[in-house]
Amino acid sequence: MERPQYITRVVFVMITLLLSTQLGFSQSTYSDSIYKAYSRGKMDKWLEIMNSCEKNVNQDNDEELLELISYYYGYTAWAIGAEKYDTAEKYIDKSEEIIDALLEKSPKNPTLLAYKGAYIAFTIGISKLKAIYLGPRSMKYINKSIELDPENIQGNIEKGNSMYYRPSAFGGDKSEAIEYYLKAVKSFEKQELVVNNWMYINTMTALGQAYEATDQIALAKLCYEKIIRIFPNFMWVEDELYPDLLKRTKQ
Repeated sequence: MERPQYITRVVFVMITLLLSTQLGFSQSTYSDSIYKAYSRGKMDKWLEIMNSCEKNVNQDNDEELLELISYYYGYTAWAIGAEKYDTAEKYIDKSEEIIDALLEKSPKNPTLLAYKGAYIAFTIGISKLKAIYLGPRSMKYINKSIELDPENIQGNIEKGNSMYYRPSAFGGDKSEAIEYYLKAVKSFEKQELVVNNWMYINTMTALGQAYEATDQIALAKLCYEKIIRIFPNFMWVEDELYPDLLKRTKQ
């Protein structure tokens, strides 16, 4: 049987779709289908849905454009993990064109700023040698996002990703990453952005992995069990991460 192609965490976990006004994740005609594709690891189906969204997006509707960026984002993260770098660069370029245009209209939009930092980090995922000069540039946008809105979901996810993946010698701290992931998770739940939301479940998974990385095994186990309870068909956790954790810890 073909192994599902999960969107793995490369330099960071994928970003969510939120406006600076904290609009919820768009319940468009695409979001449920994207969630189903994600939960089963079907990136060929994700691409099909994303192409349909791209074809039909209203270029004058900022929310629809942000939704499209979120689908580009997930696909780009997968492409980097699969070492399909030409594909990743294609969607980095498409996304940055939209982000830059939207930032011209809303230069202090914290979600757009977090996206900007995230896509710079994607380039680091393709070429680690660029980290020395792109890393600080990426963090400038992410830190500005949180400065403008400390509760911004996207900003907190990106900050968590940065703390998780950055070497400790350069300020990385996996324990601190957990704080940002928790903040994002709580905001998802407070705003009722949970049902069939691929970004919520992905952030929960990132949190569980961060607990594992810091040897907080009991909390990792509880996190994975919560995911299985809420999303019983999420194969990555149900079939891989949770069973592997139990085997390693014999719990």
